[in-house]
Amino acid sequence: METAGAVRVLIVDDDFYARDALSALVARDARTRVWGAEDSVPAAVTVLAASADRFSHPDVVLLDVRLAEGERAGIEGIAAIRRAAPAARILITSVSSDDATVQAAVAAGADGYIWKNEAAERIATAVVRAAEGRFVLSKRIAESLVETLGNVGRYSAEVLPEGTEGVELTEAVRKTVYLFCVAGLSAREIADELQVSVSTVNKRIAAAYDALGATSRSEAFRRLVEGATS
Repeated sequence: METAGAVRVLIVDDDFYARDALSALVARDARTRVWGAEDSVPAAVTVLAASADRFSHPDVVLLDVRLAEGERAGIEGIAAIRRAAPAARILITSVSSDDATVQAAVAAGADGYIWKNEAAERIATAVVRAAEGRFVLSKRIAESLVETLGNVGRYSAEVLPEGTEGVELTEAVRKTVYLFCVAGLSAREIADELQVSVSTVNKRIAAAYDALGATSRSEAFRRLVEGATS
């Protein structure tokens, strides 16, 4: 049964059965509800434009990578959906997890990337976390990207001030920024994981933002990806 304040979800997928399955997964969890379901980016933009009141827009858009318009039509449509619903969070859904596609989605401004075949509760949890402002990735995708990003390279060197504690601090900031940007943990969760204060976590995140030239979690994540692939 749907609860008051449930996260509103727009599903965009050209496969009827996938669209129906995702709708069922979203509808069955009390934390989420289906705002709408469309088969293309143009159809989604049209229905969003028809809903003039931004407060009635969906909170999260589940957007398939591959649509009838092309292999990466979902990724290419992120900007149009963002213009139509600026406050909505956009989660890419796919059965593919190759690094290049994930990185393209991140670079295009996606707020996360999840498997279509996640269990019902994980789909709903991903939606809720995205609505809360977190960057969301399925576990296997996150693990793959951590390997791709390696040790943050030049970024970790820029984060730290010169001094005798440089190596230790570099590792600390690296772990913190991974947990924050890749795993999507909150400052409190990172503090618990690393056994440090929330203040320390926030200072490390601020230092990482400065080094990356970023102002948000998703932007920092994109800079990490760009740095790993440049």
